[in-house]
Amino acid sequence: MRRKITKPTTAECDLPKYMRFPLCEPKSATCTRLNELSDMSHDRVNRFLQRENFAPKDLFLEAAARPILEGGTLFVDDTVRDKPYTPITQL
Repeated sequence: MRRKITKPTTAECDLPKYMRFPLCEPKSATCTRLNELSDMSHDRVNRFLQRENFAPKDLFLEAAARPILEGGTLFVDDTVRDKPYTPITQL
C-alpha cells in the first residue's frame, strides 16, 4: 500500500520523472543508468522507490496513462539483483 502524501515532497525524484525514464530508455532502465543520463543520483531514485512502496500495478497505471498503447509490449521489471562481487557486511 502506498503511503499517504501529507505534504509536498522536496525529493528530486517523483513518479512522473521516474516514469518518463523507463518509457524512453532503449538500453537498460536502471537507477545507475538514470544517474548517467540525468543529474539525479541513483541513491535518490532507489530511496524514492523504496519510500513510496509501489506495486507493479501502480507503475503500470502511471505508464499506461501516457503512451498510446497500440501494439508493442510494455514490460516493467522491479527485480533487484545481488552484487556477487560486493563483500558481505554484517548488520
